[in-house]
Amino acid sequence: MSLLLVTSLLLAAAPAEPPRDKLRLGVDWRWWGRNETFSGTPSSQASLAVGATPTGASFDIQWFPAAYFVDDQRADVGVTLRADFAPDFNARAGEHLYKSSVMRLRTGLMYRLPFHHVEPSLHAGYQVFEATTAVMASDGTPRPRAPNVTFQGPRLGLMLRVLEFWRITFDLGFGATVLLSTGELGSPTFYPGAKGAGYDGQVGLAFRTWSFLDVRLGVDVMVHAVDLGGGGKLTDAYYGVSLGLIFKGVP
Repeated sequence: MSLLLVTSLLLAAAPAEPPRDKLRLGVDWRWWGRNETFSGTPSSQASLAVGATPTGASFDIQWFPAAYFVDDQRADVGVTLRADFAPDFNARAGEHLYKSSVMRLRTGLMYRLPFHHVEPSLHAGYQVFEATTAVMASDGTPRPRAPNVTFQGPRLGLMLRVLEFWRITFDLGFGATVLLSTGELGSPTFYPGAKGAGYDGQVGLAFRTWSFLDVRLGVDVMVHAVDLGGGGKLTDAYYGVSLGLIFKGVP
């Protein structure tokens, strides 16, 4: 069977465009990376190097409860929840290994404008990001002077989904977070009064298999820019690649 014939059959078998989503449940496996940069800080500031690339699960829910009952603008108001975890990996300082974990939790409301080919949406909510390292290494060595962080605050975001061309959907998003807390980083032990903002962006490509199931490949980055006071600055960037499934509520 020729390649041209196979391609023709696949195109002919492409399912019809599905109706507006009432539920999107994303389940991904995510690979994390980190790039942390201090400038203008005391020389006593130490850093930890991440060993093997941390991995963990991601969950992303967008639910439009009114869409089950009405078909007007109320059906475009959604509730969102995103959670990313890399619960157990090693960070290294010299020859010493320290148990570490990373977590991001984002929740809020969204409003979408479902045009024929594109779907822009506005997101408003709250985001918490936490990176922690054990106080003691596996051999009992105390952790070096490298603070844990808990970055949290209100977030505003924009997203654009380019709706299906045959079975492909493309998404692009950007968000900004005002940091109300920096955790141990902003404690009297390290940099009291540390303040700043967080920025995040993502791109994704989803392939629809059935009307209720997409396969998605995504890339995202999250950067925290913190003023430590006294001329000190911190740029803490996390980036990731994720591969997973999006389950969509069947009408």
